[in-house]
Amino acid sequence: MSLDALRGTMLVASVVSNSMVHVPEWYDHARWAGVRGMDLIFPVFVTITGMGLGFALHRRVAPGALARRAAVLFAVGLLYNAVTQWMFDPASWRIPGVLQLYAAVVVVLGLLHLLTRSWMGWAAVTLILATAHTVVLAATAVTCPGGLLTPACNPSGAIDQALFGTAHMYRQGLWGHDPEGAVAVLGALVSASAGATAAHLLLAVRARADGTRQSVAASVVPLLCVAAAWAVTAWLAIQVPAWATGTPTLVMKRLWTAPFALMVAAGTIIVLLGWYLLLDRMNTGRLLQGSTYPLLALGRNSLLVYFGSHILMSLLVREFGGAPSLIDRIWPVLGREPQATLSLLLVAGWTALAVVLHRKRVYLRP
Repeated sequence: MSLDALRGTMLVASVVSNSMVHVPEWYDHARWAGVRGMDLIFPVFVTITGMGLGFALHRRVAPGALARRAAVLFAVGLLYNAVTQWMFDPASWRIPGVLQLYAAVVVVLGLLHLLTRSWMGWAAVTLILATAHTVVLAATAVTCPGGLLTPACNPSGAIDQALFGTAHMYRQGLWGHDPEGAVAVLGALVSASAGATAAHLLLAVRARADGTRQSVAASVVPLLCVAAAWAVTAWLAIQVPAWATGTPTLVMKRLWTAPFALMVAAGTIIVLLGWYLLLDRMNTGRLLQGSTYPLLALGRNSLLVYFGSHILMSLLVREFGGAPSLIDRIWPVLGREPQATLSLLLVAGWTALAVVLHRKRVYLRP
């Protein structure tokens, strides 16, 4: 329940973010270096995906099912890009994307579960991935003017262009990088494997109890330790390149750097721990479980709500044939605070749909 509640919490934040017709600069995606509020939502979901895969694959891995799931995610991702960008010419379709990144994460984490299903093994995988990503960025940075990665000098600009071609990159390559390209996938794998580490640690703690009653501290302390370990590792990922080359690793979403991935993972684990104590560990009674039912319902249909809200808003703000968009038409009737009203209506609508589907046990899964 805690994992679903965490997904549900983030889906509320996601729907509200998607509903913003005019996004404040302080909250909008950072143009390059740095982190703002909107930069956190998708990486948190990727960390949660790692947790979910850790729980789902700790006993058995079905390679055929993984391959099918990845193929569906990739195909739907291409369609999603076409709809949200309103570009239906395959020659200009963006090949990387959010769902395509999910497909890569699912495949890689599934295959790695064939190698290790212990929390220590996954901690080692996370460190290896974080080191590899940091080395790639540092090796490129030393070739850049001033030793700094910029939109004009970064590994994504070279690697993703070679893999996909500029016409199939983010903004047709004009921004010099792709935030869901191959370089970002490596950073996303750091986030996902850090989440998988926490899931396997929690499973190990439960297995060690072997049916006996455990103290709350037995669950809390290990997860707090792994969150602290990722925070320290993030600091090292910033400082070690600075000691070696004189330039620290940037904390940023655009290239999904390891310090950024690990900091997000540490915060996500702490929030998961709070939900775990409230819903899965403590006897909180039916009142709390009933009040969190909408969040649980949202969490069970996270794929539908996350991507459905993106598609809906892309259609609402689009102008067809020069006519005013649907948002422009309904904005005057939304009251004195139209943005707040729109956000509340969309959150309520998606939550109601998720609750109905949850009651009918209907879930959108690839």
